[in-house]
Amino acid sequence: MLNSARRWQRIGSLLCGTVLIGGVFSATAPGTRGGVKPAPRVQVTVQAPVSPPPPAPGATPANFTVAFIGDQGNDRKSDAVLYLIKNKGAQLVIHSGDLDYDSDPTAFDNRVTNILGAGFPYLVSRGNHDITAWSGYKTKLQARIERHNTDPATPASDKILCTGPELGLKSACTYRGLYILLLDPSAFKDVELYIRQELANSPAIWKVCSWHYNQQAMQVGNRPDGVGWGAYEACRKGGAIIATAHEHGYARTRTLSNTQTQTVDAAWPDANTLRVVPGSTFVFHSGLGGESIGTQSRCLPTTFPYGCNGEWAKIYTKKQDALFGALFITFYVDGDAKKARGEFFNIKDPRTPIDSFTITADTLASLGPAGRAPRPAVAEQRPFLGGFW
Repeated sequence: MLNSARRWQRIGSLLCGTVLIGGVFSATAPGTRGGVKPAPRVQVTVQAPVSPPPPAPGATPANFTVAFIGDQGNDRKSDAVLYLIKNKGAQLVIHSGDLDYDSDPTAFDNRVTNILGAGFPYLVSRGNHDITAWSGYKTKLQARIERHNTDPATPASDKILCTGPELGLKSACTYRGLYILLLDPSAFKDVELYIRQELANSPAIWKVCSWHYNQQAMQVGNRPDGVGWGAYEACRKGGAIIATAHEHGYARTRTLSNTQTQTVDAAWPDANTLRVVPGSTFVFHSGLGGESIGTQSRCLPTTFPYGCNGEWAKIYTKKQDALFGALFITFYVDGDAKKARGEFFNIKDPRTPIDSFTITADTLASLGPAGRAPRPAVAEQRPFLGGFW
């Protein structure tokens, strides 16, 4: 059936008249002696296409996917992780340190370019294996941002905007509404003050603190304290996701109301339903970028529910037959700018998530009836599907 606009256009042509979409229809009809006489005027209203609503203040675009990796290396395993990122449709990589382990900025940048593209958004926090050649890496990373920003296909709203004394050490970047602190807390003394000020001044719904190193209690391998609790706590209080690497495995906490004491948020204890608001966040290390795979030496047993304070929601290391992979967080899902979905995929089976969880940034959201939090959920343990490397 013709829609209303086309129907009136057909009538108008038959009556030798005109149709004004959204306005007045006027026509002429044949007269009795070969002349014409005005036909009745008919008001025709045609609804114009409805524009999508503007994004909420501080929101990312809908279904904005970010890949989180660290400890990459420079061989086919490293390439496989980048291909995974490409095939999953990520729009940004946040790399929490340790790039190619070869102090070769050109080779690193060529690897990313060959797989993801010359202007693909790729943001890095400096790792310990990047220090020797950091000047060269930083030059390549700044040039990549410039290529992205000056591409005629990049609208002004999609430019990467970074501030701070030094990219990757003490810097804050905004891309498509996501606010990211790229830090090396070992490189400067006022890290807590910087984090507090930057997070307090950002209107973004979703914020990320990215650095390379760990505190021993915030990883499941054998890494010693390397950051200090001030940075962790400043990011928690500022309502930012804490993304790290360094330990060559993947592990994610529940929602924490205190990182230093590893206290699970009493109102949000569920392993796979998290919240990130001022005062509560979660921490992960995603260090399976391709270099090597470490083992779980803390918070045993090796299956859920884990030990220590019950803070860990998912652990994926050599003891869980881990393969290389990346964590993907998609922001603004299910039509909700304050909802995100996280999934860790490996390079062997990119269809089946190793870890899957949801996050809310809504300060008014709650779990279960008011005043009564549900019991922690037991995460489903999926069978190991076989090795590859």
